[in-house]
Amino acid sequence: MYRRPEGRSAHRQKIRCKKFYFVLGNHDRVIKKIVDQFVWVKEIAEVNIRNQPIVLGHYAMRVWHHSGRGAWQLYGHSHGKLPATEGSRSMDVGVDTNDFRPYSFDEIRAKLPAQSVGRGMPDLESA
Repeated sequence: MYRRPEGRSAHRQKIRCKKFYFVLGNHDRVIKKIVDQFVWVKEIAEVNIRNQPIVLGHYAMRVWHHSGRGAWQLYGHSHGKLPATEGSRSMDVGVDTNDFRPYSFDEIRAKLPAQSVGRGMPDLESA
């Protein structure tokens, strides 16, 4: 969203969260300057929120770890231009698809089917 680290840092200060996690995108070469503001910085992450396994990545995937067992895949690179696939558990969660605000877990859950497996992925709510 911002190409300069100070822009990211200013935007991050406006978000009301206790912990921040960062999934790298294709414009994030300068993130090293503000990496200390995040719990972790990864290219792809597997997490669990409310017993829902989720794979986080900048790019959309056709298959992902546990995709056949109910895990969601959340991405953002396509800026809302990638057509949704019927029955898929993947979703473009970029802020430009949601009036430039982040989606809540409940908003995503309302759009994607839940089918938890819950094993092997860290639970961000208890971390």
